[in-house]
Amino acid sequence: MNRRDIVIGLLILLSLAGVIYYRQKTRPTEEMRVPETLSSSEEVFEEKFKIDIPDDISKSELKDISGGNATGIATRNFENAVFSHTVLADLPDPQEGKFYEGWLVRADVGSENFSQVSTGRMQLAKGGWMLNFESKIDYSDHGKVVITEEERSDATPEKYILEGTF
Repeated sequence: MNRRDIVIGLLILLSLAGVIYYRQKTRPTEEMRVPETLSSSEEVFEEKFKIDIPDDISKSELKDISGGNATGIATRNFENAVFSHTVLADLPDPQEGKFYEGWLVRADVGSENFSQVSTGRMQLAKGGWMLNFESKIDYSDHGKVVITEEERSDATPEKYILEGTF
């Protein structure tokens, strides 16, 4: 092997390294996808129900825990001695003879601090399900929202459909 062969080999290696470097630099980068967040879910519900959800109130994204693909968003606010709570949900029609009911829950079942408050039946409105609840009692300490499917009104949740926390 002579000096000329070594120089030619080095030039070939340098050329190959340059081509690889150039291709890496000019390769189009994959666009990063941002996962759906509460704000994008919020936008979907605002568009569907044609309402504006204020930015300065507590919100919770509701997830389907029944094995389906229902979704929802809940809000709450205590202002001027009035507690207001709203739920917007994309739910299938309930089974014949059943209805959807909203609940605010404090602590876990079996805990000494457990409390649940029915916020009423959900109503079909604007292509989805909606619930509006107002009270002079401040339920801000009830940090869990639950939507159930009920057959009768007896203050005991039957089948849990949606759930979320503030």
